[in-house]
Amino acid sequence: MTAVYLAIQMTLLMGVGFFARKVNIVDEKFSKSLGNFLYHFGFTCVVLKAMMSADLSNIGEMGILILISLCTIGVMFLFGLLVNKILRKNDDMSRITIVDLMFVNFTFMAFPIIEALYGEKGSLYIVAYTIPVRILFYVVTPLILATAAKKNQEGDSSQKAPSSLSLGKAVRKVLLSAPVIAIPVGFSLSFLPDGLPSPVSNSIASIAGVVTPMGMALCGMCLAEVPVKECLKNLRIWTLAVLRLFAAPAIALGMMFLLTRFVSLDPVLVKMCVIYCALPAAASTTIIAMNAGSDSIKAAQSVFLTTASSVLTLPIWVLLVDKIF
Repeated sequence: MTAVYLAIQMTLLMGVGFFARKVNIVDEKFSKSLGNFLYHFGFTCVVLKAMMSADLSNIGEMGILILISLCTIGVMFLFGLLVNKILRKNDDMSRITIVDLMFVNFTFMAFPIIEALYGEKGSLYIVAYTIPVRILFYVVTPLILATAAKKNQEGDSSQKAPSSLSLGKAVRKVLLSAPVIAIPVGFSLSFLPDGLPSPVSNSIASIAGVVTPMGMALCGMCLAEVPVKECLKNLRIWTLAVLRLFAAPAIALGMMFLLTRFVSLDPVLVKMCVIYCALPAAASTTIIAMNAGSDSIKAAQSVFLTTASSVLTLPIWVLLVDKIF
């Protein structure tokens, strides 16, 4: 039931943002400013908190989960490219599809769901599994979405590719952004014997804590810019929801089934890897899309539809993996 409750909670948070924008409590400028704040300050604090609290004492046991996580991200990236090639699409939505297949809502939903399902052992496994996710999400996602934005600015994306100079600028912008710089900084701070002073660490934790709820509210604000029925009538959004909630976990299930034929793995570890891939799209994709100049409305629509639909799909996957593994 934890998965259902969290999906409902996130949908309600989007509803708050949707209502606030619809009745003009906030305007379009507020949405953009909030997105910028969450990207530069919120994400930075999320990364700092995660890197400073990383437990490297069991690095050997964590290695296999990190490897599985990296392989899964790579497979989902290739799957996204294949889907776009089949659909013959090369626009903002095609890049959002790739990102949403690679990354799920790991901050707000993964940890409580895995802990509720598999206890303390599950919590330890999800911490290790999301180490590469946390790093790659803030590096790869802006690069993918910024590339799409550059193509749209330069003309027909099916005929023109961004120049190496403009692409180089996009790469430099991402690599020099605060959330990316926070990765080595936070890792270095983790070696401090007593950590940061309490007022500093508590302030970082407080800002990090608002990213997910405000990110969901921001999704709602973006959704308010277009009629909801437009989201429900958009075939590509529905296609992405099916890929995210059915195809992605099915691929993960196949990967883990094959892996367990050759390697003996803890059943809890195997189940966790599949359930993780059954989670909805990451809410933070909307924030990054807005910052990168990509289509933040379609990103928000994807978050909304996958989150709302996960109320029905997540329990199915939980029952399925319990029967198989």
